Amino acid sequence: MSLKPPKKSDLDKTWMKARRDKPKKIQPEYHLIITEGTDTEPAYFEAMKEVINRTYPDKIQLNIYGAGNNTLNLFYKAKQMVSASANGYKHVWVVYDTDDFLAEHINKTAKLCEAESTEETIYHISQSTTSIILA
Repeated sequence: MSLKPPKKSDLDKTWMKARRDKPKKIQPEYHLIITEGTDTEPAYFEAMKEVINRTYPDKIQLNIYGAGNNTLNLFYKAKQMVSASANGYKHVWVVYDTDDFLAEHINKTAKLCEAESTEETIYHISQSTTSIILA
């Protein structure tokens, strides 16, 4: 097919197809980040949000919430926020420090995230650990 524009005399013909090179509006992808901490972690993620918004404007929406709670309650709060959201979240990140909680709670939270993930909403865990080594 030729890349030349159609002739004016052919524009009114029924066999001419409309051009499909109109720009498509891409809906932004929504992410929820819920953290154990109420100050430090949200500040880190807010800085990341600024970088992402500069690089990919209107493509990714990050909502950051510092809950200040334990692993299981973080997950349940995230699930509650997802169900209350008008836009829906594609990815939900539950962020906590593993040093502060029981291993059984950490494992249960990971299993809940895996079990509750669907095609529409995927739950992720992000764990940090701080170890002090004394010499």
